[in-house]
Amino acid sequence: MPKSKLADSGHNAQRPYDRPIMSTKSSQVRPERSMLDLPQVKSQTSASTSTSTRKTKKGEYDKTLIVTLVLKTAKDVKWESIVTEIGKTTTQCKDVWRKVIHPSIIANRPWANEGTSKGWTKFMKIRTFLIVLEACTPDWDGMTQAFPGKSKSQIKDIWRKVILPRLRRGDTIE
Repeated sequence: MPKSKLADSGHNAQRPYDRPIMSTKSSQVRPERSMLDLPQVKSQTSASTSTSTRKTKKGEYDKTLIVTLVLKTAKDVKWESIVTEIGKTTTQCKDVWRKVIHPSIIANRPWANEGTSKGWTKFMKIRTFLIVLEACTPDWDGMTQAFPGKSKSQIKDIWRKVILPRLRRGDTIE
């Protein structure tokens, strides 16, 4: 094939991705988008983990988001260490954590009350929570992205001085 035909067919031919996209519902042409015109997507940490919809005051932290981000880091929980202490099986401990304690903490509902789970005392639930907490390795630097303008030490202080003492007593976050 001569060089001139190659040059003409390659540069002048319209490629499928160069054509404007036609809508199937109507014959309107959608405008082309550049990389800068892409819609804004919420960050994964704030969109998927934020359960609190109330607005916080200036200087106030979304404590539910902090708890969610910390508890997400729990890996390799040593359930066997609690079995002898509270007299439940590892499966029972995992189920109570997954179905009762964790959802209640995230939803900021009372979670350590005697009547919420059959056969589980407040002590047992708090001990289960502490076992999970021992397995957490929070990424304080990563959390600063969810709280613009706050340092990792500020977020860690809120966790250590405000949130954690409440959870250790079996209270709600706020």
